[in-house]
Amino acid sequence: MNYMEHLLREDLNRDWLSLMLIGAIVLLGIMRYRFPKRTVELMLLPINDKYFALEGRQKGLKHPFDISMLLLQIMAFGLLLVLIMQHADPTRISLDFNLFVKACLLTSIYLMVRHVLDWTIGYVFNCQKLLATYRYQRMSFHHLISVVVLILFSALFFVRVSFEVITLVISLLVIFSLFATLIYGLRRNSTTLITNFFYFILYICALEIAPYALLYQAAKA
Repeated sequence: MNYMEHLLREDLNRDWLSLMLIGAIVLLGIMRYRFPKRTVELMLLPINDKYFALEGRQKGLKHPFDISMLLLQIMAFGLLLVLIMQHADPTRISLDFNLFVKACLLTSIYLMVRHVLDWTIGYVFNCQKLLATYRYQRMSFHHLISVVVLILFSALFFVRVSFEVITLVISLLVIFSLFATLIYGLRRNSTTLITNFFYFILYICALEIAPYALLYQAAKA
């Protein structure tokens, strides 16, 4: 009986995950149709930085492309949180839709708090322009990471790879990508960062390392 309940629960989990992933893929298709150049340049971001020169950069999150990508980002990182929580304690935590909604809410709160702290640090230390540029670069790379995570998860999910393997693969990909994003930001802004080294170290500790640790601890709790 327990075995049958486990199979039924797994099928139900796959149902809502299937709908969510299909919705994400449809949204990506719409964005590719509405913003073809911006979408292509985002995919080519690891090769060149033409994406940062596109019109609409100054609008930031007011641009519909970035709003849509932020939605996908919340979905991707919310999904990753669910996988990590379920993998850490599979006997207590079920991979269900309610948990996914809570993970997305936690991710949204994290992003809002981080943005407020980011803006506050820029205002206090009078470096809003520098941090705005760095913030846009970081956000763009996070958009790309989210797209890759959703596409990779969809590929592994629909060929019915185990959730344990999916969690491991995606977690390693995200960790590597976040470090690569940080290194890119350092290299691109190296001249300015050297002259403001103390403030940069403070920024890295406060908003690049600590938030991920806190988010992980909150997910475990």
